[in-house]
Amino acid sequence: MSILGLDIGTTGVKAVAFTTEGKPLVSSYQEYHLINPEEGFLELDPMEVLAGVRKVCREVAEATTADPVSSLSISTLGEAALPVDENFEVLGNAIVGFDARGQEQKEQLAAKISNNAVFGITGHGINSYHTLFKIMWWRDSHPEIFARTRYFLTFSDFVISRLGLEPRIDYSNAARTLSFDIHTSTWSKKILEAANLEPIFAQPIAPGEAVGEIGSNDFGLPEGCVVAGGLHDQPAGILGAGILPGESMLATGTVVCLGVRLDSHPEPGPMIENNLCYYPTFGEGQRVSLAWNFTGGSLLKWYRDQLGAGERAEAERRGVDPYEVICGELPEDPTSVFVLPHFTTAGTPSFDPRALGAILGLRLTTSRQEIAKAVLEGVAYEVLLNADLMAKSGIEIKRYKAIGGAAKSPVWLQLYADILNRPVVQLEVTEGAALGVALLGAHGAGRCSAKEVHEVISNQTREGTVFEPNAQRAARYRERFEIYRDIYDTTQDLTHRIYELVKRRG
Repeated sequence: MSILGLDIGTTGVKAVAFTTEGKPLVSSYQEYHLINPEEGFLELDPMEVLAGVRKVCREVAEATTADPVSSLSISTLGEAALPVDENFEVLGNAIVGFDARGQEQKEQLAAKISNNAVFGITGHGINSYHTLFKIMWWRDSHPEIFARTRYFLTFSDFVISRLGLEPRIDYSNAARTLSFDIHTSTWSKKILEAANLEPIFAQPIAPGEAVGEIGSNDFGLPEGCVVAGGLHDQPAGILGAGILPGESMLATGTVVCLGVRLDSHPEPGPMIENNLCYYPTFGEGQRVSLAWNFTGGSLLKWYRDQLGAGERAEAERRGVDPYEVICGELPEDPTSVFVLPHFTTAGTPSFDPRALGAILGLRLTTSRQEIAKAVLEGVAYEVLLNADLMAKSGIEIKRYKAIGGAAKSPVWLQLYADILNRPVVQLEVTEGAALGVALLGAHGAGRCSAKEVHEVISNQTREGTVFEPNAQRAARYRERFEIYRDIYDTTQDLTHRIYELVKRRG
């Protein structure tokens, strides 16, 4: 019997079937689209996402009839939640975390409860990307829809409900709402009262806890398939990559994310000051911490689509991926061009929804290839910025394990190693999030113990090439980083003024 991991992301969904030993059998992927109805608004159509989920599940189920899927668990993007009525009918789109809405509501909550108090309950500071503030926005802006809403469901809960089971939210995704007490594993009465909200989420369960067995369904899955609590996508990646204390997942997808497992409680002061977090993952008392920038691999896609016509034409002529051409033509030395990668607002430490991207240091002699490399450098500088802030909280990263799109690029991984001045390991297994949650489904079905989950992952996440930092380039990059770290603070007021112009035009 095979096990299924479903990974619902910001721009697409992937289903991967594995053996219980963690060997991938078959996978299917379906893309969908972010909706931008107004400047700063970013949404997902739940029915488009659901159609994608159905498609990939059916394709994997059809390909595994000789080894039917016996269990399922879900990795999903955090924060995004959609309103449904008492019959679980969809009432509106899901607002994603890096949508600009929620600023006013954030201030409403902050006036009633302190940031320190919220961090002490949830492991997160008060920031507008959390689900709580998007729900308050629904209440304040569309009271007629809010009045009909029974639940706000994350995409994992939503899919569970469409599989015919009562919706359940795992502890990690519950923590991303900013309404969950990570110490008692219950919804926080104190925070919900401060927000003037009744409990409006699904019942929380532990990652890997069984939800139930599905019956007849239109996902193509066998009746009797066990569904278990999953994980927020980043903790799922941390689990599936086999990250140990002292290591960090380095995930470069649409978002670029650092993810660490904690072996002790971090220093709260620096974490609160720098918008870092810690919250539950699989295993009793286990915690993870994250730092990220919302513009990761999508920035290289922006370069490809907007500036890379030459590379696209060359790729078509050679019959290769345009990214192969882009990365193959980069200058060897560090550039003196600086890209501030805040093209879809800023992540940690600022969480500034009015932040904008920037390119500095352009000259008439600047080549297209320098700009392409500066794009990669800007993403890596942002990782280094957050790694330095984690160190101030007592979280020292000694090596990185790369997953996601960048894990396939030796050029990008070497650049990461040089800028971070740490070894970067290329993992041979790149389906980390799907593997992690697939094993949680097997655990919920009673097919493997918690210890066996980690043993399977350890056996499957064999290390490939280790990219060691080049000492000379690392020193040159550190010099440039001292300039980079001042760019956001120096330009913040100016970019906010530009943002207001853009917003009014919209």
